[in-house]
Amino acid sequence: MVVRRGQGYAPNEARNLDLFIAGLATVYTIFLLFAGGLKFIVLSAVLYAPGTALYVWARREQGVPVFARMSDWVIFIAAAIGAVVGVWWIATGYIAI
Repeated sequence: MVVRRGQGYAPNEARNLDLFIAGLATVYTIFLLFAGGLKFIVLSAVLYAPGTALYVWARREQGVPVFARMSDWVIFIAAAIGAVVGVWWIATGYIAI
């Protein structure tokens, strides 16, 4: 997102290679989540929750909006639901770590 938005780049600075690498990393991450199955997707959402809290904290320290776009909110809500489900499954013994 940082590369796509151009944050930290000079106006005429080329960022095509960075965009390519970021896109490749995104596709690879999606593949890994898919290959891991539902159990690991839910467990990864449990791990994303503390990261999201740190993200919110850092954005507020910088004085910028936490979630500037609707897509940011959608991803946040999906991760939060996944984290709640993951904690519930761990607590009830449905999945084991």
